[in-house]
Amino acid sequence: MLALILSFGLITVTGLALRGGFKGAGWNRVGFDVNAAGLSAVAVAAAIWFFGWQYGLAFIIAIMIHEIGHVAAFRVCGHHDAQFRLIPLFGGVAVSRSLPASHDRDLFISLMGPAICLGPMALCFAVAELIFLQAPAVASFLYIQGLVLGGLNLFNLLPFWPLDGGKIVRLLTFTFFPKATRAVSILMSAAAAALCVVTGSYILLFFVLLGWQGLIQSEQLIEVQRPMRKSTALIALAAYLCTAGALYLGAAQFVQSLF
Repeated sequence: MLALILSFGLITVTGLALRGGFKGAGWNRVGFDVNAAGLSAVAVAAAIWFFGWQYGLAFIIAIMIHEIGHVAAFRVCGHHDAQFRLIPLFGGVAVSRSLPASHDRDLFISLMGPAICLGPMALCFAVAELIFLQAPAVASFLYIQGLVLGGLNLFNLLPFWPLDGGKIVRLLTFTFFPKATRAVSILMSAAAAALCVVTGSYILLFFVLLGWQGLIQSEQLIEVQRPMRKSTALIALAAYLCTAGALYLGAAQFVQSLF
């Protein structure tokens, strides 16, 4: 029961952080976008093919919650045009026509994708434990969903470009050590590429290589945005570490199974 209360507490906290972000155009669209529907269908099929139907479905649900967090954060920051689409093999992407005006807003948008998944992750584990004897099949899927929510978002917070963690670390580096930003950015990209090669994740390697162009462009964009105060950056760093730590607690069994 304590876990259930904690999960609702996490959902409430993230809901308050994103208050106002779930309103506006784009959640309920008029008409039918054939291209978007086709991409989403291929994304779902690819996930199920590679991971099995339970993990595949859990993966898609986790991606959607993650991207909804980004979109809601975009809208909290005034980007009411923000939307997301599922992308086959890669997951999803949240987009807006304009750049966040400041580094703290950019970091908030990057962090809220993983952070919004904390509550649902805890809720999945809590409900799975409560209903295990009555509905073991449902409990099993909820447990898998919790693992995927934790593992996927923990991975996304790793300090590798172009993951959300890489973007956050880059913004924090620019705040405290602006002259080291380029070196840290290149190091994060190289580390991500090396990890992909070592693990044989060549699809992810392609994704990392695609992000290289965005890294070059972001060097110009980061100069245009309003800098973040160091006091704000310290709070952001604490939020980043706490979010990553909480996700690890939820995904620990899944992460340990990989080694």
